[in-house]
This record gives sequence, C-alpha cells and structure tokens, in this order.
Amino acid sequence: APAYDPNLFVAAVAESDWKALLEDPGRPLNNRPVTELYAAGSVFKPVVALAALSSGRSRASTVHDCPGYFALGSVRFHCWNLNGHGTIGLRKAIEQSCNAYFCAMGLECGHEPIAALARALGMGARTGIDLDGEAEGLVPDDAWKRKAWRDAWRPGDTCNLSIGQGALSVTPLQVAVMTAALATGGTVWRPRLIREVRSATGAVEQTFASESIRAVALKPEIWRVVQQGMQDVVQAPVGTAHRARIEAVEMGGKTGTAEYGPKGAGLKHVWMILFAPFDRPRYAVAMVLDNGVSGG
Repeated sequence: APAYDPNLFVAAVAESDWKALLEDPGRPLNNRPVTELYAAGSVFKPVVALAALSSGRSRASTVHDCPGYFALGSVRFHCWNLNGHGTIGLRKAIEQSCNAYFCAMGLECGHEPIAALARALGMGARTGIDLDGEAEGLVPDDAWKRKAWRDAWRPGDTCNLSIGQGALSVTPLQVAVMTAALATGGTVWRPRLIREVRSATGAVEQTFASESIRAVALKPEIWRVVQQGMQDVVQAPVGTAHRARIEAVEMGGKTGTAEYGPKGAGLKHVWMILFAPFDRPRYAVAMVLDNGVSGG
C-alpha cells in the first residue's frame, strides 16, 4: 500500500494515467516487500541477543540498569521508557524492548558477531525469491565503514547496530525470513510464491518443495530464551505487542520503531514481526507501516 487500480492495465495504459502513477509520491508501483529498504529498529534485537549469548560474552542471566537511557561518554541513547526500566534481565528486555539493555549487550558482544549472525540469518543478501528488483540491504561493519565513510568503526556504531539503527538496512522479506529462522531455531528458508501448479481439472502437474538455504547452529537453550522473550512480547500483560494477543493461538513477536531521515525530524517506520503457533510454528510474518507512530 498504497495500491493502484489494476483495471488501468487491462488495455494499454493511457499516457496520463501512467504519468500519474510514476509521479505519485506514494510510489504505488513499488513492490515494497522486496525492493524497499528500511532501518530494522527493535525487531533486530533478537539477533543481537542470539549473537551475544552464542559469543559467550553475555549470559541469559545477565542484568543491566536502565535509567531511561544508555550513556556512552557524553552521548545518550534514549530508551522509549524515559523513566527507565530499572534493573532488567534479557527476557524482560526483549519483552519491553529496552534500548539501554541492548546497547550494553551489544558492546559486551562487539559488532562482529552481530553482523556475522545477521548475515547468516539472511540479511545483507537477496533471499533468492523469483521476483525482479530484489534489494540486498546492508549489514554494516568496520570494513564497510572504512570504505564508504573513510572512518573506523566506533562504539557508538555498535550501539546503533544493537538497536537496529545506523546504516543497517533490510527489506520486509528479509525480516520475514529472519522471523521464520527465529521461530524454527535456525532454519533459513528460501521464500517462494508457488507451491504447486494444477491443471484445469485439478490434477497436480508440478510441485515446488520448500528449500532450506542453511541451518544456523546455536545451542537450543540460546534459541529458547530468545523465543521465550518474544513470547512475552505478545502474551505478557505489559509486553510491547500485548494488543496483538488473541485467545485462539499463542504467538511470539517483536515490535520495532525505526527512525529515519534527518536527526530530530521525528520520522519513523514501525514494525511488528510474529510467528505462530508458538510451540509448533507454521507461520512467520513481518509487517511494516511507513511513517507510523509506534510498533506497539
């Protein structure tokens, strides 16, 4: 969305209609799931948690203090809860999307394991779906920054990466693939549009099997603690996505509010990812709303 009237394409499109579509500031012809790049915001935090735990530099029992911000020298990375979350552990930090916790965790871990795991989960590369114009996105690191900006990687860059900001850019489809991997404990699937082709009589003429690109091997307990935090995001009474909770099915999820544009402009894209059913996941979803207010 925004969409266009498909009846315009039944016959030759009038020049005036085509011009209006091309000049529409909403860019209705863009296939956003595969061509549009966004900052990931807080939906990236589960990746940070997995990287930090698997590196051995953080533990599931690690706690940090959140006074409403994370101080790095004279720079403050604000948490959405300006009053602070107080002393907070990992599972609660995922549930509450605490920026201070993830800045601290990211610095403990370092940016290299985070970037490596993000790439293993499909970011920074095309998914391989059979559609034109798919964007690669970007997982930034020191080598990229030295080449692009002629500057070294700094701790502030790690903080930005740890909360899904900075130069990190992803497509909605990449985030859906990541969500499926989070749900299944590391299986990265190649997305596809067609499962089978049938004749007019209903006979199956051709089938297309699901294809796993890779399996990201981490200890089961590492996957589990992150999945449980995502479960709390939706199912806990004060989880950031508690409004998405429904009676019929238990879900795991994560919200995100990603800033973009000039600093201080207040421009945001807002996210939610989820997988369901929680214990035997069959569905992974990534949603993004351009120029929204809050992922929650």
